[in-house]
Amino acid sequence: MKISVIGDLHGSNANLHRILRKIRKTDALFITGDIAGTISYRLVLKSILKSKKISREKYTELVYDKYLPQFIEFQRKSTRKIFKILLKASIPVFYTHGNSDSEEVIEVFKEYSESIPQFYYLGDSTVKHENLLVVGYGFCSPAEYRTPFQTPGEKDKEEISKDLIKLENKILEYEKNKTELLIGLFHEPPKDTKLDYIGWNSTHSGSELIQNHTLKIPYDLIFAGHIHESQNYDIQKETILVNPGPLVNGKWAIVDTDRRSVSLRKIPIMLSIKSLIYRSRETFK
Repeated sequence: MKISVIGDLHGSNANLHRILRKIRKTDALFITGDIAGTISYRLVLKSILKSKKISREKYTELVYDKYLPQFIEFQRKSTRKIFKILLKASIPVFYTHGNSDSEEVIEVFKEYSESIPQFYYLGDSTVKHENLLVVGYGFCSPAEYRTPFQTPGEKDKEEISKDLIKLENKILEYEKNKTELLIGLFHEPPKDTKLDYIGWNSTHSGSELIQNHTLKIPYDLIFAGHIHESQNYDIQKETILVNPGPLVNGKWAIVDTDRRSVSLRKIPIMLSIKSLIYRSRETFK
């Protein structure tokens, strides 16, 4: 079985369209969250004029506060554009949200999942599809590299711990046979793996709670994103872990479950303001 894995789209419908033909040749697509657009040039300009400086922190603060109605409408439109492309994939699509996806966007995710059999939204749930048992969780721990709880997908660690215990109990209800694959789909990666390493400050920035959860559950595959700097894969015991990298920067992955191999991909992307913004995160502190 071949599986396409993408994440951190941030509204990059152009990049998704560019790899669609290759995605269609695989058996399933997994998306690790942060699907909706996050860079509205109109709101970036407003943020600069208001704060008198170019600041990711100020932009995030403003779009989730003063400019929230405009930002939500922008996110909704970008999400529907993404799903219009995903419809053409004609394969099962399993997806979770990310910390940047607003509650209103999650409602759009649910809408597609409930109305179109091709789509499976897993924000905090499990689903069985043929020989796949998929566990999804999209919430993140409070940010450490900026003001915590600025984005809607952050929860305090106590809440996340309770959520993961509920998921573990759900998993135990299934009787997995040898032909089935147990797949964990997360936005935030487990800590101390190759999926959460940030080179410029030599730190692992993943979640200890997700790490503890994945050590308890015998996953065959774990997909996670969030850390843009860490397109990579890891193997822990019998589990293959993959961070496909941010599609907004042209990065994605294909997993061959029969060969137990991972192919990390990167497409050349056109130079744009958006690409410069997201590339800078991988280069500069």
